[in-house]
Amino acid sequence: MSIQSEQDFFKFEELCKNFYLKPEETIKIDEVLHQYFLNPNFLIEYKQILSFTKNSYVVAQVIRGLIKCVTSFWTSLTPNQKDDMSNNNGNNNSNNNKKGSTQRKSDTYNNFISILFIYIYSIESNIWLYIESVQPLEQFALSLVFKLYSRVLKYSWTEENNKKNIIVSVKNLMGVCNNNNSSNNNNNNNNNNNNNNNNNNKHHCIGLKILKDIISEFNEYIGEHLTVLQNRNISISLRDNILLDIFCISLESLNYALANSMDDKFKSIRDLALDLAYSCLSFDFIKTTSMDSSEEILTVQIPSQWKATFDENNPLELFFKIYKQYHSTKSLECILQIVSIRRSFFATEDERVKFLANIVQYTTEILKSNIGFNDPNNHLVFSRVIERLKTNYHLNNLVTVTSYSDWISNLSTFTIDTLKNPQFSPNSIYFLLTLWAKLVSSIIYIKGDPSKTYLEKYSPIIMESFINSKIDNSYSDEEDEHLMDYEKMVEILEGIPHLGRITYQATCRQIIMLLDTISTKFLNETHPAQLEVYERQCAWLVYIIGCLILGRTSINSSEEHDKIDGELSVRVFILIGYNDKKLSNETNNRYQNRTSRISLELSFIYFMQNFRRIYIGENSISSSKIYQRISELSGPTDHTSVLFSIVQKIGFNFKYWAENDEIIKKSLDMFWESVNGHSTSKMLIDNKITKDILKTHSSQVFPFLEKNSNPRNRTSLYKTIGKLLFTDENMVFFDEFIAPFDDTIKYLLNISTPEQFRTEEIKRKVIGLLRDLRGIITSANSKRSYLLFFEWIHPNFSEVLIKIINVWVDSPEVTTSLLKFMSEFVFNRQSRLIFDSSSANGFIIFRDTSKILVSYASLILKANISKQDLYKYKIKGIQTSMLLFTRCLVGTYCNFGVFELYGDPSFTSAIDYIFQLCLSVSLDELMSFPKASKAYITMLEALCLGHTLSIIQLNQQYFIHIMKSLHRCLDSQDVTMSSSSCTSIEKIITVCFYQMKKKNSQYLQAIHQNFFSNTNILYEIIDKIISIIIYEDNFNQFMFSKLLLTCIIFHQDTFTTLKQKYIHSFNPQCPDKVEKAFVQLMENTLDNLETKNKDKFTSNVSAFRKEMKLISSSTGSNSNNNNNNNN
Repeated sequence: MSIQSEQDFFKFEELCKNFYLKPEETIKIDEVLHQYFLNPNFLIEYKQILSFTKNSYVVAQVIRGLIKCVTSFWTSLTPNQKDDMSNNNGNNNSNNNKKGSTQRKSDTYNNFISILFIYIYSIESNIWLYIESVQPLEQFALSLVFKLYSRVLKYSWTEENNKKNIIVSVKNLMGVCNNNNSSNNNNNNNNNNNNNNNNNNKHHCIGLKILKDIISEFNEYIGEHLTVLQNRNISISLRDNILLDIFCISLESLNYALANSMDDKFKSIRDLALDLAYSCLSFDFIKTTSMDSSEEILTVQIPSQWKATFDENNPLELFFKIYKQYHSTKSLECILQIVSIRRSFFATEDERVKFLANIVQYTTEILKSNIGFNDPNNHLVFSRVIERLKTNYHLNNLVTVTSYSDWISNLSTFTIDTLKNPQFSPNSIYFLLTLWAKLVSSIIYIKGDPSKTYLEKYSPIIMESFINSKIDNSYSDEEDEHLMDYEKMVEILEGIPHLGRITYQATCRQIIMLLDTISTKFLNETHPAQLEVYERQCAWLVYIIGCLILGRTSINSSEEHDKIDGELSVRVFILIGYNDKKLSNETNNRYQNRTSRISLELSFIYFMQNFRRIYIGENSISSSKIYQRISELSGPTDHTSVLFSIVQKIGFNFKYWAENDEIIKKSLDMFWESVNGHSTSKMLIDNKITKDILKTHSSQVFPFLEKNSNPRNRTSLYKTIGKLLFTDENMVFFDEFIAPFDDTIKYLLNISTPEQFRTEEIKRKVIGLLRDLRGIITSANSKRSYLLFFEWIHPNFSEVLIKIINVWVDSPEVTTSLLKFMSEFVFNRQSRLIFDSSSANGFIIFRDTSKILVSYASLILKANISKQDLYKYKIKGIQTSMLLFTRCLVGTYCNFGVFELYGDPSFTSAIDYIFQLCLSVSLDELMSFPKASKAYITMLEALCLGHTLSIIQLNQQYFIHIMKSLHRCLDSQDVTMSSSSCTSIEKIITVCFYQMKKKNSQYLQAIHQNFFSNTNILYEIIDKIISIIIYEDNFNQFMFSKLLLTCIIFHQDTFTTLKQKYIHSFNPQCPDKVEKAFVQLMENTLDNLETKNKDKFTSNVSAFRKEMKLISSSTGSNSNNNNNNNN
């Protein structure tokens, strides 16, 4: 679609406006707008549109279109188009201000992207007067303009020698503000000066926004044409060249705003400068964080070159000053980053001590006055600052600070106030409890008297306040949300053992008193509202007890502490018994809808799980005094009786909580860990409960099999039962155990028509069957148990599976269950698929697997699937099919050459359909899903290593797709994927090399067709390998060196071409050095692929890498020297 007339423009304008004003039509409108952006004329039309319109909606969409074009097609843009984007405002402004135009430098970064930047960013006053004559842009449009500028700047970054030009431009833009400010102070009544000041403040804000957006853009991995390595190098280049300058600009702007603090007009400058400062401090300085990682960086790796700026400007004092004056959350976030600076940033111990003393002093002042804590955000970030302080500095360092006693006292008060006040975020509580836990756990490392830490004085008070706060807050319904957020709650409880066990007897007395009182009221209460309160209170106390017991392993304990654990535990076991009895007597199921009751059940599971781990499992202490104390309080008890009590509780949950997925899942986890544990499994294998389960395991015994909506729970249950079944004591029950599944298979086989087979009842039965059997086969880890299962399932099951695929291929719930079962069935786990030499079982397994794969692939390839449903209906199935095929390839229980020898197409058909599946989606779509991409590369590695000649003989389409896929993953951040790609390519080229040395090899034609008619494949591979060797830090040098040598020896002409490219373009100022480096790379290497030759070449690569890095760094230094001389 194109804009050729005024009517076309009005139509386009209406679409742009509705995109923002009619959210319900956004997706549909976006598809239409996308057609405009894809039009080749768009890169010409956008200038006319921007010249014609004053509408922010139109401007925003045009800029959005440009961003899409730039991002997707940057490498396809002509140099003129790139220059046009970068230099357009200089050309368009010539008529408005000739003098201003001649003053501008011709560098890319002194000019801005499009005609729009005439309206916004030019620093000459007459341009800003022109701005005032047009309608100002809305913020959403401006944000997109900044993004476009930053994107173009990033993509063209390597082409610019003088990186600091952007800093010069922004400083000039913002410097006008400072100059005019002084004149305004001399003549405050001058209206013109006031107007200039307003405009200059706008300039200043725009400059700050631009710089912040640049940092954000360079810190992200954006642009398909840029590899991870290139993204990383561009980001590091920004760090080394201008990031410190940007940080200095943010500090100067903050001081400028503070100097005019009485004027509200400077608030925007202050806020934007804080945002910019935080962007600088939170920059990924060493670029080791994965693009998919969500983990917080705890240590800020600021370069040592920043030390002088920190000494001169003292940003820590500046940010604390801003916080005290304005209560700014962003200033606290900046403080958090500074507190997290690596300790080696300071050259001497005196500097570190001084820095720490300043932080303690500033935070103490805030703690004393409670500055800004009315804002929950401030409270949270300040809690993080205090916690991070202990993370980066030892307790020994803290206690040497003069004001430590004052600091720890105020910190205690602050923590208690936080615990008492429910308005504060649970995250604040988490950070504060983590801080106290770290402090207490560090007492053993204190040099001298531990009492100087004052922790034995304050920690018990904190623990008591925490327990009381949970009891008091339980009257609020909001506490249910905290209890049900299981992961977050367990995180909060992690610090409790350290605090509770420092004075364990006092903690125990408080808990026992509360639990005895509350549990008595709970068991006698009938009013629902009051019951909810008691349930919450009991849940918190049980969680705390469970957490204290778990802490026994990590904290010094004693027999006295074990007795205390016994006193706490016996009360919980009694409460569980009374609660279950009360639950079983209830005539209605309203309890299942009470969040507080669910929370109580989850707390019981948490407690029992921790008790089993410490006092029953592998790490249990048989001589522990806990059972002695429990026996004194509730009758004779040992670890066996407690274990069976836990198993009975699990069975109770299966019956009475069948519809609650969370309780069932955690009960199954506890069941599995009990069965899978070495000592606990021995207790459970040979007993009446286990034998009853093996004989009867229907939905009557496990009601959740029918009532629970999560089919994964079925797999977990039968995985656990299978673990009990496949033991020497219980395998005699196999026929009796498997009989219900046998009946189900016969029932499915007897259904005659697809219509009868395609009902919801049959669908549920099929999914249940497949998931149950998958759980069982997962636990068949020995040759004997697997053979027992195989002999039962073999005769008819493949027929059932093909029948299921034919009817339910359009249902991913069914096909995924089927493919995952088959993936487990063919998995040679612990060498269980080892058959006798006279057995054909291995061939039978793969032949049936091939039939199932071909049936699935042939049907799913015909399905018409939308983009929105692509993963669910297709990619997930492809992913599981690749996993299934890979497990067959690496299973070593089947010689695949036999199929070709006897004319059986099972293997070749499987390969053909697997690659048809891979090609049915684009490589970008497949690689955008981490699990799918990993399964794909793993499959390719298995094929390349075990079936190289089959890969070479594939048709050209398949072969090129394989090589492109492997080439793409060479620089993957996932080391496994990059290593697999390296190994696969090396294997293919090595086999081709040796085949070409043979006379009359039957594979020569395939090699010439796939390699020598597509020389670009090898060219791109060698180019990327050299790039990785030169620039990448985290790579397997030996692996990449071997691959590079293999490629060079296989096709030396391609390497020669690439060498000439590097000689002329890597550093045009010293091509002789580059040529010498390449000569040394091949020095003393021979024309073979022997190990000795590869080892020699690897040492050459090390020298080559070092030399090329020196040549690369000399490029930047030479250009900077030239620019300085020109200036």
